[in-house]
This record gives sequence, structure tokens and C-alpha cells, in this order.
Amino acid sequence: MRRISYVQPGGVREGDGGPIELKLENGAIFRLESGADGESLRLGVGGWCDPFAEPMSVENREFVARSGKWVAFDVSCESGYKELIGRRVGDLGLLVEFGKIVGADLSFGSTTLRVSVRADELFVELQGGDSCQ
Repeated sequence: MRRISYVQPGGVREGDGGPIELKLENGAIFRLESGADGESLRLGVGGWCDPFAEPMSVENREFVARSGKWVAFDVSCESGYKELIGRRVGDLGLLVEFGKIVGADLSFGSTTLRVSVRADELFVELQGGDSCQ
């Protein structure tokens, strides 16, 4: 599992917000993130690609130094997430509000990973475990 979080200039990570990536045993990768409307859940297929990966142009390097950038962090060994590694995804429940899919519950046995979009942010909660934003 990876979380894509915003890193400010100087390397300061802003909380645990941002998309989450799940890699399945068969190698398939799914990304859950806030949709373009800031209200709906978006499902992406494949790993997140860093638009500011090396080699960077001089302009991009200056922009990142001034503004920061999104960075993917492996959270597989972090509390809460590590309990899900190696477990099967069981049920998938969609959270719908006003005709839009705004979240999902993924069941990993007795633990549920809930992802939901609120005000353009993706929140991740583990029911029965630690809570993560």
C-alpha cells in the first residue's frame, strides 16, 4: 500500500492525506482518490506516476523548490495498514450521496478499510483499527 502525500519545500510531509494505492497479489494496482469535482471517489488503475520524477527540467526543479510536490510513501509497514497486508479483499460496499459515489468500504476479513471524499480530501479510516487521514 502507498499513500500519495503532499511534501512542502524542505521535505515536510503534510499529514497523511492524499490518494491510496492498493497492490494486489496478482500485481494489479488500484488507486483511490478524490475526483475532479472534489466530491466523488475516483478509481484509477495502475500505479501513480510522479509528474516531477527525475530528470526534471530547470523550470520544474524551481517550481518544486518553491511549492513542493506530491510524493508516494509506502505505508505497508505502518500501524493499521500492516494488518491488511496479505489479507484477501472480501466485500466492496459503495457509499453514495446525491447520486455520486463518495466513498467505499473494502472488507479485509474482520477489518474494513473505509475511503471517503470530503471537501476535496480523501480520508482513510480502518474500522476496528487505527484511523488515518
